[in-house]
Parts: sequence; structure tokens; C-alpha cells
Amino acid sequence: MMTNKKPIASKAQRPDRDPYKMRSIEQILALFDGGDFLTEVMDGHKDLQKDLLEHMDLHGAKGCQGSMTITINYALGKSHDVGMGATVGFKSPKKPTSSAAAYIGDDGELTLYSPFMRQMHEPPRDVTDFDPETGEIKDA
Repeated sequence: MMTNKKPIASKAQRPDRDPYKMRSIEQILALFDGGDFLTEVMDGHKDLQKDLLEHMDLHGAKGCQGSMTITINYALGKSHDVGMGATVGFKSPKKPTSSAAAYIGDDGELTLYSPFMRQMHEPPRDVTDFDPETGEIKDA
């Protein structure tokens, strides 16, 4: 069964130069919200660049990355009209996780008391087998 589709107008019937043709992505983005969307994109892009520089100054190059995502949705109508919607999202670099250090005690608890400090505060051990003239400890 054949569908009743109207043939698309041939190129011969169209003018060679369409003065209203969108020739760049900037022109397309400027269509949304009377140009406000393009301003939002450019302002967000500028802020993202500043965030990258700030992250680099504070935390170095590790994890210094971000992204900008532009999504344009199209809905084609019966008369070849196109409804469009656009969104933009920015992802700034994430701050590194906070860090801390502690020790694990004998019972599995966290402590700030180093096991090495504990050893340093123990009294000197008695050594019974040593050379009284040199002080050298004899191995058992």
C-alpha cells in the first residue's frame, strides 16, 4: 500500500540563495529566547574558564577539567516547520576530597597517637647480657 506523501519541492523551484538560511551554529543559538540563550551560553563558558583557572591555582592540574553540553531538540511539523528547544549545562572541576591522617589503635579505633611515639615513651629495656667494658650487647 502506498502512502500519500507529497513530494518535496525540487531544487529548481527553490531560489539559489536563501537570505534567511542559518549558516552557523551561532546563528542557530541566537534564535532561542531572542538571543538570551546565546548570551547564557557565552557567560557560562566564560565562568567555566574562570573555574578551571581557579582550580589550577588552588589544587594544581590534577582533576582540572570541566565540560559544557549544549542540547538542541527538534520536532518536525507536518508542513516542514521545526519546533526547537535548547538547554545548556556546565560542569566545573570538582574539588579534591578532603584528606586527613590518623593511626589505628590496638582495638581498631582511630587515634592521633602514633605507635612509634608509644615505643619512644616506653622505658629502656634491661639488658643483662652485655660487655661491661665496651657496653656492647651480646646476642643470645
